[in-house]
Amino acid sequence: MKKLVYIVLILILLTSAIIVTEDGTAKAVMLKKKDNIIPILMYHHVVKEGNKTNKITLTTGRFREDMEYLKKKGYVTISFKELIDCYEGKTKFPKKPILITLDDGYEDNYKNAYPILKKNNMKATMFVIGSRVGITNFNNDSRYSYFSWGQAKKMYQSGLIEIQPHSYDLHNYKYNSKHGQGVLPENGENKKEYYNRFLKDTEKVTKLIKAHVGCKSYVYAYPYGKYTSTNEEVLKRLNFKVTLTTKSKYADISNGLYGLKRINVPDRKKLKELLLY
Repeated sequence: MKKLVYIVLILILLTSAIIVTEDGTAKAVMLKKKDNIIPILMYHHVVKEGNKTNKITLTTGRFREDMEYLKKKGYVTISFKELIDCYEGKTKFPKKPILITLDDGYEDNYKNAYPILKKNNMKATMFVIGSRVGITNFNNDSRYSYFSWGQAKKMYQSGLIEIQPHSYDLHNYKYNSKHGQGVLPENGENKKEYYNRFLKDTEKVTKLIKAHVGCKSYVYAYPYGKYTSTNEEVLKRLNFKVTLTTKSKYADISNGLYGLKRINVPDRKKLKELLLY
């Protein structure tokens, strides 16, 4: 009998999560296997027809096709706030939940992706690089033009789009003498220096988003998906509830909402192929 009770307890632990709610109360939430696995789609550029496409660049036609496919197959777009509420047991997941994210804050997200999302009444989260908001032809490259704070606010006020941080000025692909890669440490930087630098950068972008858009920051998308435990420490201190990587897999929320994987959507694969699980 004792052995049976022990097995039942183990099964409960394996199918539940201990979460801490906003009032500081810890509780166990029962999670069905299907509820553990959530697809989070990751887009970047959405360009007009005739432009070159690649692993992070799609045409408006392809993006429209993706959104129509999701609706046809019964997927329901949810916000990260709804993800948190479902995870904490405050509400229930829809039958087929999905999250849509767009990284970097490109102007084509506003001009091309947003109208399609709005027409289909679909929710999405756009992650901005604070120092580049409103800049056109970044580094003299027309591909790297970014929507303005005014455009960000307009999308946020639609009730469909949230604006969240992708760092203020840490979106750097390679190490050099001036910076590290993304939010990773710089060469020769000790932990305290690293902690304070990331803290300062994050506080700056969150204040800008709040001031210009009115949106509270609680989800952080790591540039290039790379991070350390120090980044997580800072974000928890600043009351972020979710952090995202770029590892192209379904997100498993059974162990929490930090370091969640996303499914990158390249031009060479149809969405139906990416959503096979």
